[in-house]
Amino acid sequence: MLAEPTMVLVHSPLLTSATWDALRPHLEAAGWRVAVPDLRPLVEAPSFHAAVCAAAAASVAPGAPIVVVGHSRAGPYLPGIANAIGTDRLDVVFLDARLPHPGTSWIGSLPPERAAWLREIAVSGRLPTWDTWFPTSSLGDLLPDPGQRRQVLHGLPELPWKIVSEVLPTPGSPWHSARRIYLQLSAAYQSTAEQAEECGYRVRRVDADHLAMVTQPTMVTDLLLSALRA
Repeated sequence: MLAEPTMVLVHSPLLTSATWDALRPHLEAAGWRVAVPDLRPLVEAPSFHAAVCAAAAASVAPGAPIVVVGHSRAGPYLPGIANAIGTDRLDVVFLDARLPHPGTSWIGSLPPERAAWLREIAVSGRLPTWDTWFPTSSLGDLLPDPGQRRQVLHGLPELPWKIVSEVLPTPGSPWHSARRIYLQLSAAYQSTAEQAEECGYRVRRVDADHLAMVTQPTMVTDLLLSALRA
């Protein structure tokens, strides 16, 4: 009996697995087994990258067709996850996500002014929770439904600086053989989508927002599945 096709949804380390709660039932209704590893318990691990990759790989059955979807700051961990899963039946989807930066750290991959800002907001070796990075009105625009806003913003982690400064390794053959797809949801990720296109990713774009999987799960499901079928 063939192992069940699985879609692994990897949330940004700055957010929580609640970002997938609205999308998950739509994917399950479409016939997918959905795995959503929770990254919050891993933030104190000696290597966050290694812990994330191991958790994602543990959520799938050996030999199953796999799709790994990473949102936002989860993007740089997708090559390592592909290697940890270690199958050639693998699609990797960047959903409004940062691109990989092997051989450098999160802070090292940023433009100098953004890196300086990140250092300025750190307190006692930790980043403040993501919701404090923006005016309250911006979060209201992004998540206009109060219930959704409470759900998504509840329990956000304060990340240790060692996650920001961890240098990510160069990936091996499973990543290089994976089919790579980039789905741009928001204007803020236009240049990232253009870079992905230049690197040979299959790119699709919609005029939505960075948390569209929360606010428009039907649309994101259709976008994701149509990109996988193409």
